[in-house]
Amino acid sequence: MLANRNTRLFTLLVSLLFSASFSHLLSAQPARQPVEGNPVRTPFSTDVQPEWLKQVLPGADSFSEKEGEPPVYRGYRLNPDNGQQELVGYVFLSADVPPEERGYSSPLDMLIGLNLDNQVSGFKLLDYVESYTNTVGDFAADPVFQAQFQNKHVADEFRLLRDIDGIAGATVTSFAITRGVREAARRVAEAHNNFVPGNPVDRARTARVLEIMGEFSWQDLLDQGVVKQLVMPVPGGSQLELTFTYLGHEALGEFFIGRTAYARAERDASARLGGAQMMLLAVGGEGFGQFRQDRLTIQQGDAPTRRVLPNRLVTAGNADEGMITNRAEFAGAIVLDEWIDPTQPINFTYQPLGSLEPYELSYQTVGLGLQLAQKDPILSEREIASILRAENSVILKFFNDPPWGVTPWDKVIYLTLVFALALAAFFTKRAAIRWTALSATLVYLGIIDGGFLSVSHITGAATQGPSIFLNNLPVLMIVVFTLVTTLIWGRLFCSALCPFGAVQDLITRFTPKRWLAPLQKSIKIPKAWHLNGLHVKYAILAFILVMAVGFNNVKVFPYFEPFGTLFFLSGSAVLFAILAAILLACVVVPRFYCRYVCPLGAALGVVSLVSPLRIKRVKQCSVCTVCEHACPTGAIQREKIDFKECVRCDVCEDKLIKKAGSCRHDMDRIIIRHKELRPQ
Repeated sequence: MLANRNTRLFTLLVSLLFSASFSHLLSAQPARQPVEGNPVRTPFSTDVQPEWLKQVLPGADSFSEKEGEPPVYRGYRLNPDNGQQELVGYVFLSADVPPEERGYSSPLDMLIGLNLDNQVSGFKLLDYVESYTNTVGDFAADPVFQAQFQNKHVADEFRLLRDIDGIAGATVTSFAITRGVREAARRVAEAHNNFVPGNPVDRARTARVLEIMGEFSWQDLLDQGVVKQLVMPVPGGSQLELTFTYLGHEALGEFFIGRTAYARAERDASARLGGAQMMLLAVGGEGFGQFRQDRLTIQQGDAPTRRVLPNRLVTAGNADEGMITNRAEFAGAIVLDEWIDPTQPINFTYQPLGSLEPYELSYQTVGLGLQLAQKDPILSEREIASILRAENSVILKFFNDPPWGVTPWDKVIYLTLVFALALAAFFTKRAAIRWTALSATLVYLGIIDGGFLSVSHITGAATQGPSIFLNNLPVLMIVVFTLVTTLIWGRLFCSALCPFGAVQDLITRFTPKRWLAPLQKSIKIPKAWHLNGLHVKYAILAFILVMAVGFNNVKVFPYFEPFGTLFFLSGSAVLFAILAAILLACVVVPRFYCRYVCPLGAALGVVSLVSPLRIKRVKQCSVCTVCEHACPTGAIQREKIDFKECVRCDVCEDKLIKKAGSCRHDMDRIIIRHKELRPQ
């Protein structure tokens, strides 16, 4: 009768699981699977087609070639009153306005339209590489989502979940698209449409620097050493003049070479080298045509002299804007290496053509430039406080406009309840509470929300940094809870917060014993195979990280992590076959996936190596195998626990606490009763 009851329970559980998942899939499917012919369907190509230009700037009839800085397609329409073509806006590629925003796995290539009122007229996602596409397809091609950007002014905040509704299940990508459209549109609006960006403090600081610098004449700058020149004879009887000055702040850049030239130099420096510390190198004199960049060297302190490599010299205009106007023929910016300190003397040497000896110049940043290099705020504390009060405090701004947008209080409450159940099960060691926590995890994190933790979060953090979690509060909560509990107690996540772990435990719990016993008897994994098999998941983790970090390939992990296939009920035939094989293996071997395959478990296992609060062992453990047979992951061998393999199900610790089995007997009695230790 017990077997029949277990059979019915198992059948009911499977039915509920798949019916709930199927219902969830049906409710989410329209937003994730755009219909054929959808005008916003991603072409997965950056080869811009003419019809795409009109799609993102519908008010235009014709377009110019890509031109300008940053490069844009100018959109025109015919004015019926005068028969003239008039400008209506700009279309540009996000890749042409760096830095690009990264999605979950890679940069997002977008085509964006901007009208003359500095409003986004539309955008089209051209290409993106996301692991999510393996299971749900072109999920970002959502007309409702993309239509929200039309007519939004670039000064708006574009706050996800407040100003913009995201794509269900793809918060990171939604955030990257939202921020990417906003930032790229702002930079184009600033360059081509007189938009003034920045926060009030930065604008006030820039204005103060320009005000102070504006009081100096060119001769004043030379006399005070703010600007230094190296004048050298060159063949032909002419002279070559090289002008140097510190250029490590946008206000200095605007003063010396103009905003446009500095913006280009700073953009090129960031795109190439990620550098922001620059020195102006203006080339002038009648012999300017004989300048050769490879004959210029730089040196500081005890460091060796090095040539200024081509990638360290970026274009900084034609010396026709700012203070350098008419004092040089063209300008460049030397991007300083990280080992160079702009607050200390920097030595330059240049050997002109035909000269046997180099000419030397030592430059020391002074005055306002030195203050900026030393991160001096320039403004007084009272001035900054006044500006911040006018704009609202940073703390209030964080709470009013957190990085994740609108706080999803319903998800926060649900997650808090799941966390509370997991901790209650862990501390009480009561099976009923643990099964309740597992059920809550399966239903909410697995079926309803789909917000389970994945190895993709690790690859995302590895390629883009942990800041990617800031734009998704529920994910941030799970990540923090998992890391903290793992660092303290071990893999508590695997025991109570992993929906796929819950599925495995439910399979083991409700598979009828009359089915299970014959299978386990006929299919028994040798101990040596088990011990060697434990290392497989670490190899899988390494492989996934290498593919993500080294080759920017994030599409491999669904083949080792079938969560999306199960809980979204979507994917290829291969992914479903892998899922079926894993679930069948879990029938025979408890937590088969956790033992040998799970890359996320492998990562948490590595973290758990430093966990201080581990399961204790007692003398009886050296002769008892009860816990060894009960361990769902095979992490116990007599008195030894391989803690990185332990998922803190606490079956063994519960026995220790309750003094069950051998734990309740003295060692003397156990030794007498134990056959292996009985005297011969």
